[in-house]
Amino acid sequence: MNNSDMGRVHAWLLRHRIAETKSSRRAVSKEEREIAGLLLNADPALRMQFEEMLSGQGLQLVSLTSFDAKGIASGGTVFMLARKADAVPPFWGTDRMVSRMLLVKGINSDAEAKTWFTQLWFVLLDLLYTRRQRGPNAMQDWVDTTFAKEIFIDAVRDYLNDHVRKIDPSTLETDRVHKTMTGLKEGAVAQACNAFFELMVDASLLEEIDKDVFRQTLLFAYEMKSNFDRQLKALLPTEDSFEAASGILIERTDAEMEAK
Repeated sequence: MNNSDMGRVHAWLLRHRIAETKSSRRAVSKEEREIAGLLLNADPALRMQFEEMLSGQGLQLVSLTSFDAKGIASGGTVFMLARKADAVPPFWGTDRMVSRMLLVKGINSDAEAKTWFTQLWFVLLDLLYTRRQRGPNAMQDWVDTTFAKEIFIDAVRDYLNDHVRKIDPSTLETDRVHKTMTGLKEGAVAQACNAFFELMVDASLLEEIDKDVFRQTLLFAYEMKSNFDRQLKALLPTEDSFEAASGILIERTDAEMEAK
């Protein structure tokens, strides 16, 4: 791998975040195999230089084999571009997320877009972890997290009807988040969920394994395991952390939301 190859690898990982030498779960393109091969066969000194550059950008290159995690083809290697704990990589801002969520009818501001995405994220955590009795360190069973999109949409509707709409706005320091979450019409809720799935697949955090059937990616499971204590634990209750994941942010104040 020379400097030109390094630039090519960097560009691929920033866009796709994952490169596999081979896979038993999905089709791997010729370009992806080449990218993974460049990393696999890279001179150790150049590989170290590449990883140091990534570290300065708040990123880390993670390589795993079938001995490290389930779902990796025998003899294969997976390279993933993961975010370092407490780092905010400059490449993954909120512009793409906000612009996509604003296409949903009824979401009319950046703040509303961020609120909806965050709420949907916590509902997803509830679906992937709480309901499966998984802890945040459960990386190995990521291959068993398959769920239908409709299950997620139903979970969102249940959350809105059974929790959010039952909160008395007068008990909140501010009702802005509450108004945002109760402001969408029924059809727009499904649109928001579809936008969320597009963004999650685009970020390589979910993979569509069949029509409207999804699964957590190994990258998602790895980042959850690596960053939970540093980034999410403070947001969630100390007991049964994920049990209240789908409800925690509705009672945050404006100042707290903006700080996040």
